[in-house]
Amino acid sequence: VAESRGGIMDSVQRFANLPTYLPASPRICNADVSFFLKEANQDIMRNSSLQSRVDSFFIYKAKLPPILNATYGPFSVEQPVPLDLMLTTASFGFTDEFTFNWKLKSHILDSSIYSNKPKIQTLFYIAGKDWDDYSSAETLPCVKMFAFLESREVVASCRLKGHLGLCVAELELSPSWFSSPPPLLSEQMASLEGITVELFYQIYAADGECSPEDAAWENNIHAGDDIEHKALPAMERIGSIVVYPNHDKLKQSALRLDDNIVIHLPLSPVKEGDVVTFHVSLTEGSLADQFVLRIKTAPGVKIVDVRVSDADQWGVQEETDSERSTATITCMLNDPSAEDRANTSSYEILQMDFEIDNSSSLTGAQQITWQVEYPRDDSLSELVVSEIFVSRTMFVGIVPLAMDTEVLNTAILTGKTVSVPVKVVAVQEDGAVVDVSESTECKSADEDVIKV
Repeated sequence: VAESRGGIMDSVQRFANLPTYLPASPRICNADVSFFLKEANQDIMRNSSLQSRVDSFFIYKAKLPPILNATYGPFSVEQPVPLDLMLTTASFGFTDEFTFNWKLKSHILDSSIYSNKPKIQTLFYIAGKDWDDYSSAETLPCVKMFAFLESREVVASCRLKGHLGLCVAELELSPSWFSSPPPLLSEQMASLEGITVELFYQIYAADGECSPEDAAWENNIHAGDDIEHKALPAMERIGSIVVYPNHDKLKQSALRLDDNIVIHLPLSPVKEGDVVTFHVSLTEGSLADQFVLRIKTAPGVKIVDVRVSDADQWGVQEETDSERSTATITCMLNDPSAEDRANTSSYEILQMDFEIDNSSSLTGAQQITWQVEYPRDDSLSELVVSEIFVSRTMFVGIVPLAMDTEVLNTAILTGKTVSVPVKVVAVQEDGAVVDVSESTECKSADEDVIKV
């Protein structure tokens, strides 16, 4: 609202044929994108005065505190736009920087947490911050992440940094979170449905490390009723995760060797030194009671163990070479009974462990060949190739980042194309973030609305 009083009395206006108005010229300074607005049903008498004038404006983008300037003839006046009139977030209110467009966004990398993988990882980043307007001397605030389950609490911190303004907060749950479910939830239900844990965050300023107790990703773990919870300001909800007391079963794919034998192998990439388990099973309805498996591995992959799933049902003999790169495994059913097995579904016969050599610098797909022989029929199946994908870096999630989460199409008003930069980052197991934008492809769900 701009107001100015002139020396002409209102009585003069009564004799005018048309409504008069104060011919002041308002202008918005220090705003990258701003507009003066006109109401569709605005009353024509609204500004019919030489004493005051009312104009509505909208500030969309600003890197500095906007200033409203009004000129009237040789006179000029300006005033900063109060922050409480702008759509600002209180999260960055304690910083010295102008954070009008900033919004902290969070992305939980895995919402299912298992006892053998008890780490919670959340990526935080600032949306609305100009990626090109970055200085190495810039110090961004810290983010503290909280996990709550009744009286239990885990806390960890990380500092936002870089031109993307991001960081990864990591929490590791203690065994008590998995072994003692809430009183109203039985152990069986906890195993099947899991335990819901709420995550919150808080932004705060700190010199040096974000917090001494959280340095180097160390956690503050509080359990039981000995800790008196204190009210924490500006705590906002991230979301929820589900904690399962049992172990995570790796996603597997099935590969048929022939009509009788199928193997199940993990889909996820593995690292050097890892041991990968393959499961060998009969297909549904198979009546095979004797066969020989011939396996050959790629260099750097060794056969380290063969385990019978049910020794009462199957007898298994193993022969391997000195380098443990080839194996011949003879399987024979101890009590073949076609009547009892005709309608049974597939079931597991044995498990094989393959170890990835940690001194061979393996990367990419490592092949293992399989062939099934039936001595009774003197027949051989075709060679079948399975693959183990070896990677030096293990990624736990891929997150798309947009420099701003809102796109306002002002092209019809300004004649300039509106665009928002997008990047894709991958987060490794250790929390390191890698920009993989050059290796990704993006497409729009509706090209008539937005183009990529």
